[in-house]
Amino acid sequence: MDLVLWLIIGLVAGVLALFAVYRSVPREPTGWIGALVLGLIGGALGGWLTDLIGLETVSWLGSIVVAFAGAALILWLLQRTTGRRV
Repeated sequence: MDLVLWLIIGLVAGVLALFAVYRSVPREPTGWIGALVLGLIGGALGGWLTDLIGLETVSWLGSIVVAFAGAALILWLLQRTTGRRV
């Protein structure tokens, strides 16, 4: 069951990050997989950063917020370093 929750949180966070940064959501099937991977990696990055500053998430909503922040940070950094939309 934990794996399913990770996938759902990653997908929600990835789609929210894509919408926040690019004002659109993916339309093709690979875009949804990309959003899922982005959300999962964003969750790992966000979790690592919140660990560094001593914060702890205790609910699924907190996990989505942390994963969203990590995914948005990844998108923002990629956009700034490559100069194009990912």
